[in-house]
Amino acid sequence: MKKMKWIMLSIMFMGMLVLAACQEDNADAQEPEETDSSAETESSGEESAEGEAQFGEAEVTDFTLRLNWRFKGEFTPFFVAQETGIFEEYGLNVAVEEGNGSTNTMQTVSQGQDEFGITSTVEPSQGIEQGMPIKMIASYMNRSPIMIASHPDAGVETPKDLEGKKIAMSISSTFTNIFPNFLESNGVDESQVEAVQVETSARNSVFLNKEVDSVAIFATNEYPIFEEELGVELTPLYLADYDYDLSGLTMIGNNEFLEENPNTVKRFLAAIDEAFQYTFENKEEAIEIVLERFPDATDEETVSAQLNLLEEISVFEGVPYGTMSEENMTNTLDILETSDLIEERFELERYYTNEYLPE
Repeated sequence: MKKMKWIMLSIMFMGMLVLAACQEDNADAQEPEETDSSAETESSGEESAEGEAQFGEAEVTDFTLRLNWRFKGEFTPFFVAQETGIFEEYGLNVAVEEGNGSTNTMQTVSQGQDEFGITSTVEPSQGIEQGMPIKMIASYMNRSPIMIASHPDAGVETPKDLEGKKIAMSISSTFTNIFPNFLESNGVDESQVEAVQVETSARNSVFLNKEVDSVAIFATNEYPIFEEELGVELTPLYLADYDYDLSGLTMIGNNEFLEENPNTVKRFLAAIDEAFQYTFENKEEAIEIVLERFPDATDEETVSAQLNLLEEISVFEGVPYGTMSEENMTNTLDILETSDLIEERFELERYYTNEYLPE
């Protein structure tokens, strides 16, 4: 009897040992793998640190970009950045607003009413001479869009061909101011060219009605519109092909805002760089976006043509969109100085910087 009792106790003891071992194995299986969790946290931290190192935290998130005119196709990337959420991805809330001329836009930026604005390189060069606290921080056309468009039967293919012809131009425009020097530098007898200076609306009318042979316009704006309306291919003469390269679609910023909010500015230009890439890679979607935003301002064919011309002019290989060149800025100042559009000239760093563009 005692022997049987000892056997039973032994069996119970062995069972308790097996049960304890099973519970220990089960606990080990349920324990999280600390190595994997730590690696995931460390990886996430590295990504976050890398982003902060590149841009830093935005000092200001809400601000305005003032365009220099009402909507036209070359403004598409700015609205794409807004409507697709690209600005939001960079932690920004940007109001993109239409404007009423480069001079007005420059004034609102210099006065701090708008933080950023779009002009050409001409107006800010003049404004800086006048003491305006602004600087050019990007230019999205590294070739001037200014052109002379002619009726196909006018035979104006070179500046010399303007002799004996009539050309329409807007009163007091940049083109009108530099035109005499453009003719002289290209060996054209100014007395043999009839310059018809009128308001912009009248300029378009006299050309479309064939009262003049040529007209001074922007390739990324009126050029495709005129071709569509006339139903013919016009003869283009780009001033940039004759050493008169004045860049357009130039971003200016208020000096105080730039100095106080460098991280915001960097995020802003990085977002626009991405928006330009996205626009050119997804033109159909980009066109749909702006047509929905401005249904009465334009049409699909016009925006498509304007975007194609913008892409031809915005050629930035190996550098971010908006990168400004010393050569172009020097050429701009040379033209303005020769045409008596500026009297005093400063060092280049006074006019522009590429320091806020993405690396």
